This record gives sequence, structure tokens and C-alpha cells, in this order.
Amino acid sequence: MLDDEISRLEEIVLAEHVIEDMDSVLLREDNLIFYAEGRMISHQSPADEAIYQRILEGEGTGTTFILEDIYNHDYMVKVSNLSDYFDSDVAIIKYRDLEDINQSMQAVTIIIIGSAFVLFLITTSFAFFLINRITRPLINLRSAAFSTAKGNYNTLKVKSRDEIGELTLAFNKMNNDIKHNISEITHERNLREQIFTYMNEGVLYYNGDAELIYSNQKGQELHDLILQHQSESKRFTENIREIAQNRESAIERMEMESRHLQFSYTPVEEGDVVYGVILLIKDITEEVGTEKMRSEFIANVSHELKTPMVMLSGYSEALLDDIVTDPDEIKEMISIIKDESDRMNTMVNELITIARMDSRSDFFHIQENDFGQLLDKLSSRFRHEMLENGLEFSIDVNSSDMVFDFDYDKLSQVFTNLLDNAIRYTSEGDYITISVTSTERYFTIDVKDTGTGIRTEHQKRIFERFYKVDESRTRGQHGTGLGLYIVKSIIHRHNGSIELDSTFGEGTTFRITLPKNHTEE
Repeated sequence: MLDDEISRLEEIVLAEHVIEDMDSVLLREDNLIFYAEGRMISHQSPADEAIYQRILEGEGTGTTFILEDIYNHDYMVKVSNLSDYFDSDVAIIKYRDLEDINQSMQAVTIIIIGSAFVLFLITTSFAFFLINRITRPLINLRSAAFSTAKGNYNTLKVKSRDEIGELTLAFNKMNNDIKHNISEITHERNLREQIFTYMNEGVLYYNGDAELIYSNQKGQELHDLILQHQSESKRFTENIREIAQNRESAIERMEMESRHLQFSYTPVEEGDVVYGVILLIKDITEEVGTEKMRSEFIANVSHELKTPMVMLSGYSEALLDDIVTDPDEIKEMISIIKDESDRMNTMVNELITIARMDSRSDFFHIQENDFGQLLDKLSSRFRHEMLENGLEFSIDVNSSDMVFDFDYDKLSQVFTNLLDNAIRYTSEGDYITISVTSTERYFTIDVKDTGTGIRTEHQKRIFERFYKVDESRTRGQHGTGLGLYIVKSIIHRHNGSIELDSTFGEGTTFRITLPKNHTEE
């Protein structure tokens, strides 16, 4: 209201613009003080004078303010400075008594307090009614909640369709969901435990202080093995703490008691919190052995091929350059070239056979065949060679029916390799014997010789690739070291087994056991 009245008065003053003519106009306004040229124009009421005096004393600040306790009343005062429109200081001061408003405020306050008190009485009575109606279902819900916390999932009876009834329905559904979820979690935990138990890798979980929290059976075994070695155990503990601190996965290898172990560390974290470290321990002894064997295999192949290649190259150059002119020497060199070519060809074929067997791409025709026919063929094939070397060769069979499942060509290769080895490691007058016995399910074939035999330190490695015993005790061409590996591979593909029994200086026996039915192992 003061804003509107001040705006109206500003329009009047600015419209007249002659201060001397404004007295009669402004004096018709109540609660107005007009200040111009150092004098006050008003009704000169006590309130006007008191407000004007207070303004002069600087009690009012700003364009709108409240002056208190003027004749025990509060006044709201608004000042409009119009000095910019006149040559002297001109201001309009309009005020209103706040007593009516204060009285209205007091009346409203009394009404609100009375209403609040009445509402308090009403709500209190209603609250007691609701408490009496709601308390019993809530007590039942509380008891059921405690029962759920103990693992007893009870279903409450719904007695109403109001909020309490809906709450009871929700509680029953929650109970059923909790029961179902706990059952699922228990099942998953048991399944996880079974999976972890039968894993070949050790699974362990440590907290940030390298304290073991969980491990599967394999992990516990490897953990105990680590603790038995003080230096490795200390480094292992430091690694776990470092992984937990740096929050970076890591992989390392350790060798303990001829076992190669691979450790895979993974921090368990969520946000900025690191809970611990999961460790996966894998026994890679076999992989390391395979890797070592592969390196040795490549080195052996290179070595075995290098020797015949050098001889072929050297003798060929000698013949091409006419260094040798004697016909007998030329014939001898050509014979050596032929032998080395055959040896290299044999090695290449054996390598191809090994590669096919390792990749399982070497097709086996395992079907019903007569092993007696195979023995007859071997006897005819080696009879002349045995006579030339002065060896006694015999085949002893105690079974009339030797028809069973095998690959004819592959077993022919097996016994050819074994007989070649026997001839190579025997001397004139020695015996080579093949004997066959049978049981209900198996045939046992022994290839026995009375030759030089094999030393004990060589027997464990005799079936490895390129492994050869002392070649100074052999006759004829040296072997490639692949024959017995191929023999063992072929026998295993027949679901059979091969064993070695040898005494140095007395002889060697290779015992082969083959199932009569290939589907049986």
C-alpha cells in the first residue's frame, strides 16, 4: 500500500513541479510528510513530528524501514527522494501505523494456537485408537521378523486389506524370497565348493595382511608346500601385501622340490576399498617339461639332420671336384651317400609319423586281424638278416587263435623297430625270441634278446624322443632315437602298454600287452 501511495504522490509532485503550490494538495493526505527546501510540510501531528525527528536523527536507513515505540506504536515508513527533479532537496515521506496489523496477527496467532490444541486433542484420541488397532499386528510382525532373523521363515495370517494387511502380505513375500534366495545361495556355494575342490589349480583368498581366508583342497596342499620353504614363503607373503597395496595383478613362477608353480595374483577391490587378493596356483611342471622337451627335440632334430647333410655335401663335392678318382673309393663314397640319404629319409619319415601321432591325425585302421600272419611275415623278413649276423631267432606261441583288433601296418612297424634294435645290440651267437601268451582279455608279446642290455640309468628315458644309449656297443647303422618313442605311441593308441626289463650285459625284454577288444582298456 505504501508503494502504491508513494507512486501516486510522486506523480502529483512531478506533475505540479512548483513546490509553493503543493501545500494545499499535500495537506489533504494523511500520514504524509513533505520535505522541501529545508522545511517540513505536514499536518504537524505529534506522529509526524516524531517520525520526522527520528529520520533527522538517522534512525531510519534505506527507502523503507520500521520505526518502533513511537507513542507505543510501530510505524512502517517509506521515503522517496525526488531531489534529482528539483533544484533543492525534495523528499516524500509516507508512513503507516502497524498497530492494526499487529492486533490482527495476535488474533490469528490465538486462533492458530486454539486450533492446534483442538487438533492435538483430536489426533491424540485418534492415535490411541490407531495404536490399539495397529499394535497387535505390528507385534506379530516384530515377532515374525525376529524369527526370520533366526532362520525360521513363518507365514503370517492376513486379517485385513488395509495398510497393515498389505504390509503383512509384503512381509510374507519377503520371507518366501529370503528363503528361496538362501536356498539358491546355499546351492551355489555347495556347487562352487565342489568345483573348487576338483580343480587342478589351487584357489586361495588372502586379506590385505596376507592371512589365508579361503582355499580349496589343491590350494591348501600347495599353501602348505610353500610354508615349508622359508625363503619362498617370505617372498610369497611380501608379494600378496604388495599386490593389495598397488592394486595391480601379477604373475610369477617358483620352483620348489622339482615342481614348477605359476602364481597369478588378482586384487579384490570395490571402489577405493581393497578387500584382499585372490591367488590362483597352477602346477606347470608338465608344461615346463614339455617346453624343455620341445627345445631339446628341435636341437636334436637339427643335430641329427646336420650330420648326414654335412656328409652328403662333403662327399658330393669330392666327387664333383674329381678329388677321388679310384673306382673303389668312388663306389664307397656313393655307398656312404646312399646310406646317409636312407638314414635321413628314415628320420624324416619318423618325424612325420611322430607329428601325425601328436596331432592325432595319423589314421589307425584298427580292426580284426590275424596276429599269426604278422609273425609269419616278420619271420620271413628277418630270417636272412639273422643268419647273416649269426643270431638265433625263434617265435614261441602258446595260443592257437591269435585273431584280435589291431592295426596290421602299425604293429608291423612296432615289431620291425624292436627287432632292428635287438639286432643292433646283439652279437654273433646271441638269441632273439618273440613269445606270445594270452589271457581272457589280453595278449602279451615279449621281444627278448641276449644282447648287451641297457644300463639302469638309461632305462627310464629309453622311450623319450631322440634318446640313445651308448652307440659304441651297437653294430651297423646308428639309430635316430625315435623308434622306441614311435613304438610306445602306437601301443598306447591301441589301448595297450609296453614295459622294459633289461640287465646290462645279459639282455633286454620288451613286454607288450594288447587288449583283444580295442574298446576295452
